[in-house]
Amino acid sequence: MQLTVEIDDETYAGLEVLAKREHATIGSVVKRAIVRLPGLKSVQPAPVVKMPHGYSIPVSESVPFTSEDVYRIEEELYREGKA
Repeated sequence: MQLTVEIDDETYAGLEVLAKREHATIGSVVKRAIVRLPGLKSVQPAPVVKMPHGYSIPVSESVPFTSEDVYRIEEELYREGKA
C-alpha cells in the first residue's frame, strides 16, 4: 500500500542522511521507524460486552460509553426488528 505523507525539510534531510549512512532507501528507513512505534503491533480490537438482550457494546478505556450510545443501539435494534 502506498501513502503520501508531508514532512518538513529538516526531517527529510535527516532521513536522507540516515538512508545514505545505512545504504538504504528513505522508504525503508521510514517503514522501519513506523514498525517500531509503541503499541503498533499489539493493536487489538476493543473487547465487547455481551448484553442480556442480544446486543454487544464495544468497550474502550479511552472513549466513554454514554446514554446516547445506548439510545443509538436501541434505535438500530428497533429498526432491525430485534427490539
